[in-house]
Amino acid sequence: MILLQVNVEAEVDANLKYSYPGSNLFFVHPGFANPSISRGLLGFSLNPASLLDTDKFEAMLSFSPQMTTEIATEFNIPFDTLIHTATPFLDTVRLPTDLGIQQIGGLDYIGLAFKLKGWGFGLGFQKGDYLGLDFNAQSSPYAYYGLDFAYTFTHVDINEIPIGDSIPVQIQFDAEGDLAFNGEGEGHFTTDYFVIAAARRLLGIDCGIGLQIMPVSLKGGFTGLFDGQVGGGGQAYVEAIDDWVIDATFDLEIDADSILSCLGNIDLSFALSTFYWGLKKEWHHVSLGFCGEFSLPTFVQGDYELLASIPMTTPAIRVDDDNLIVDTLNKTVTGHATVVVYDFQKRDSVYQDVINTLFLGTGGATAGMDFRIWRLETGLFGGASMSSDSRYMKLRAGLNLGFRTFIPLRAGVIFHFQYFDIKGIPMSALPSISFGGGTDFRIGNFDIFANLTGNTTQGAGSFVIPDIIGGETKYSTLLSLGMGLRYRF
Repeated sequence: MILLQVNVEAEVDANLKYSYPGSNLFFVHPGFANPSISRGLLGFSLNPASLLDTDKFEAMLSFSPQMTTEIATEFNIPFDTLIHTATPFLDTVRLPTDLGIQQIGGLDYIGLAFKLKGWGFGLGFQKGDYLGLDFNAQSSPYAYYGLDFAYTFTHVDINEIPIGDSIPVQIQFDAEGDLAFNGEGEGHFTTDYFVIAAARRLLGIDCGIGLQIMPVSLKGGFTGLFDGQVGGGGQAYVEAIDDWVIDATFDLEIDADSILSCLGNIDLSFALSTFYWGLKKEWHHVSLGFCGEFSLPTFVQGDYELLASIPMTTPAIRVDDDNLIVDTLNKTVTGHATVVVYDFQKRDSVYQDVINTLFLGTGGATAGMDFRIWRLETGLFGGASMSSDSRYMKLRAGLNLGFRTFIPLRAGVIFHFQYFDIKGIPMSALPSISFGGGTDFRIGNFDIFANLTGNTTQGAGSFVIPDIIGGETKYSTLLSLGMGLRYRF
């Protein structure tokens, strides 16, 4: 059995990247998430009925900067847990790591809308959920090996042993030296929305219908390799198992060309075509909104592969036996030889599959209400979407508060989660609760929106995750200032 102890001097960088544009837009204006107060371009991708509040023409864009948290920590990798009984590695590799948690900034939304003869029309793009991880690791671990295994010497190993005879033995030795670990990988889950919609007032109720095209992709790959030379050696201890007596001395040489290697990749993509509709009705103190959606079945195409080369218990050896003396009559072995370990026996595990499967249609609904009393405003909303086979789920819920003055002030909180399961492969954004506030004001034909937001992912990266993994926060940004600009006439 091989026992491995590794002390690592490493350079490991890992970066978790994410984006919640839908939550960010809620703080630009709550109409992006609450269908009862959608206004023109402010939420028509959720409730197309809002397009009836469009002026003659509107154009809008919104963006958010990135937030970053950096943590210094140490990851422990228990090989026996990761690859179970297929490996003789029983110890834990400890990798000092710099972990970055980063909200990706950039353009969240861009849209155009206009009114024509009682109809409202809109066209837009909204960035969707994103989750990414990339890492790079380089290290020079110093390793200690203890090897104890049964072997049988034959004429192939030692020329002095007559053909047909054999000597069962137990071989023990220690070795130590430098290895090298190199690993890198990345993975990206991405969704976006392209939206076109129209609206018309019917029986005093604002009604809208539209089409969303949502490309979805999961791409990733990783490689990892332990290799190097464990040399010099030392002494090998060879003990006969039956009635042979071994008084010879054995030196040791070990050449470990590859200890453990693995690689994998995945590439999945598809596009959901979703029809959505919405209703909105406003009174003096109350607004109600309701919208629904259903997507058509679509095919998911892609492939994934995993290859692992795992060392087994017994290595390949040879014996340099120029000075060994084998006495078959007295069953003794004397003299001197060198045991050379030139290769660790490995088992390749390969798993790969081509994916061409049908993703069933989804359905969902969102409802919201808004109350206005004097200058105070409050709203509630919630919704869910799900596929008929439960392999897709989206949840959203929240609360918006407002104080209407010359420059309105808004605050709120929103929960968001979206999840796909494609043939057992999870594709998901991180569940999150976002919080913040915002305002807007008008200069000429321009409306300027500003908001300050935070979320539980950044909060966990600053306060919770360091305690869980024993790390130390080096740098954190908890709040992000977002902006929006709308032109209308």
